[in-house]
Order: sequence, then C-alpha cells, then structure tokens
Amino acid sequence: MIGELLIVTGLAVFGYIVWQPWHTGLVVTGKQLDLSHAMSAEWDKASAERPPYDGTVPVPEVSGAGEVFGQLHVPAFGTTFVNNVAEGTDPWETLNLDDKGIGHYNNSALPGEAGNFAIAAHRSGGYITPFKEVMNLRVGDPLFFETQDGWYTYRFRSLEYVWPTEGEVLNSFPRMDVFEPTDQIMTLTTCHPKNWGTDERAIAYSVFESFQPRADGPPAELIELNPAIVEGKA
Repeated sequence: MIGELLIVTGLAVFGYIVWQPWHTGLVVTGKQLDLSHAMSAEWDKASAERPPYDGTVPVPEVSGAGEVFGQLHVPAFGTTFVNNVAEGTDPWETLNLDDKGIGHYNNSALPGEAGNFAIAAHRSGGYITPFKEVMNLRVGDPLFFETQDGWYTYRFRSLEYVWPTEGEVLNSFPRMDVFEPTDQIMTLTTCHPKNWGTDERAIAYSVFESFQPRADGPPAELIELNPAIVEGKA
C-alpha cells in the first residue's frame, strides 16, 4: 500500500513538473497575447474621442486594486511577450492570476512622473511567471509600457541582487549614484534564483526615454522586434 502511494505521489509530482512550464510558458503566454490584442483594440477605438496629444507626457489613470491599466512589452523576454499590468501586488488580486500577473506597487510612481515606477511579478513557481527571463536583459534593451494613451519606451540600465528585506529598491530614486532626481525609472522586482527560489530578489532598472501617443501607432522598434504585437488587431 505504501509503495503504491509513493508511486502515485511520484507520478503526480512528475506530472506537475512537466505541466507547469508548459502552462506558464505556452498557454499563459498565448492568453496574454490575445488579451493584449483585445485591449489594444479597445484603446484604439477610444483614442478617437481623446484630445490630440499636446506634447506633455501623460500619467496613466489608475483605478482600484487589481484593475489592469497597462501592458508591458519586453522583446528580450520573447518575440511574443506582452503581459497585463494591474494595480497592487496582492498575489490573489494580481500576481497569481493568469489574466494579470504583473502588479504595480501602489506607493510608487507611475509612467510620466519623476521617480520610480516599480512593478513585481513571479519568476518561478506554480503560477504565471512574467519575469522568468529577467536575466536576458542587456544594457540598452528596450522595454515598452503600453496604456490607453500610448507607449512609454524605457532602456534597461542595470540589474542587482538584494535580500528580500532591502525595500529601498522601491524608493523614488533607489540608487542615487546611478540616477538623477529628474529621472523616470521603471523597476522590475522578482524572486531569485530562477527555479523555485525565494532567498533573494532580482531587481532590474530601466530609464524612461520617450513617449509615443496612441494616434501614432506602436513604436517602430517594438514592431521590428516583436511583430506579433500588430497581428490580430485588424
């Protein structure tokens, strides 16, 4: 009897090990791409009623906890990578849900504001893992944050490892020897090491470069690197 239980348990564990990367790497990625197309189409329709862009970089409107207000495109994470970003970092409101997965620290800045726009996501485990490939980032790589207003382009600057207690990475200007007080920063926070590790945190910093209004369409660099972003929008 004990031997049979051990066999069943072993098969269950093996099945989960096989299922988990397939689910998070293919099923969830495909779902997020479909969600991106649908939301972008809604934003495109609504943009016709918005006033023309006046040259001032807008700050996204954010409503309640768990509400999606943007999408993160990171070509370094894969040619079809895009993921919803919602307000808050509660696991069961944002981080563990396969239609969300990335959460904004609600006390941090937003795109268009000076300071630190800080977001979190899983890198491993049984849930959605948007930041699994954070180590793929190289200096100068683009990251695009899409909202109903348009696209914010950031450039990857640096990555560091910290203990979970080092909350200063969420400060408005976490590394004063690297950033200027007028910088607009986007910080990605996730667990480290990659496979089922939570002992440390990996922190990826990028700096705002430009904004492109929705009326102008996606940035040419995004289309070139991730052509799937424009597929299915017709």
